[in-house]
Amino acid sequence: MIKINIQQIRYFLHLANTENMKQSADELFISQPALSKSISNLEEGLEVKLFDRVGRRIQLNKFGKLFCQRAYRAMNELDVAQEELYALTNAESGRIDLGFVYSLGPVFIPNLLAMYAKKSHVKIRVSQNNTVNLLTQLQDGNYDVAFFTGNDEFPDVAQFEDLDIMPIHVQPVIFIAGLHSEFSSEKVYTLEELLSCDFITFHEPSTLRPLINHYFAEKKMVPNITYEVLDDLTLLSLASKNLGIGIFPQSSIIENFGVKEIHLKEPFLTQTIYLAQNPLRYKSPAVKKFVEYIKLQKEDLLKHI
Repeated sequence: MIKINIQQIRYFLHLANTENMKQSADELFISQPALSKSISNLEEGLEVKLFDRVGRRIQLNKFGKLFCQRAYRAMNELDVAQEELYALTNAESGRIDLGFVYSLGPVFIPNLLAMYAKKSHVKIRVSQNNTVNLLTQLQDGNYDVAFFTGNDEFPDVAQFEDLDIMPIHVQPVIFIAGLHSEFSSEKVYTLEELLSCDFITFHEPSTLRPLINHYFAEKKMVPNITYEVLDDLTLLSLASKNLGIGIFPQSSIIENFGVKEIHLKEPFLTQTIYLAQNPLRYKSPAVKKFVEYIKLQKEDLLKHI
């Protein structure tokens, strides 16, 4: 098996360019015997002579010329790879792969990225998915960090015990109605008073839906869920048209959709926003700095939910 190393190749390429042992040794800041030994070891590993002695000079032979072409390309590729890795991992100008659930898309994630852009030139590549898929891809190394929602009763998180999961914020889940709905008044309602209405909520694959189902089941109530949606904007739009009562995480986004929170006499659900990392995967300086920023600026970030 051929045994050569990068330093040998670098020395060889320099000597191939000068064809002068003393000049190369001086420019490489090593002794002539050390350079000569490195070239000899390289030739021994390749089992071929790369230089011929012509009088008192050395000259690259046809085998050396062939190896020089390939070695130059290989070293150039290594240099490019090193530069790309530095660019991707540099704390100030690297890249972070971030995943998040759909419900955090309209407000939280855009504000987080806008705030962080003022602090760093790092590139953040984002992708949306549901919680289970996000955490699976985080385990597989496709994401550096992931934001998801849920609470302690969400059973699917248990299968990701190797992940480092940190709570960011506890978010109340509220009922909303269109501004012209009878429920948009300041009156305080009981849950029983709302049961005669149609409800708008998220589809079964969402993290929030199992929590809603569990809550009503414990109360022995059967809500009339007329609309099941996949995204926040559709839910808010349907509620604003008085097509039903929406069940939605409390967020500043509702101010832009002609809906209002319905006041309840009893507490309802909460969900938690989590930040997940994979401690078994390498974290670049860019990722470490980003996570540290979230921890330090958590209170400011919560103003933009």
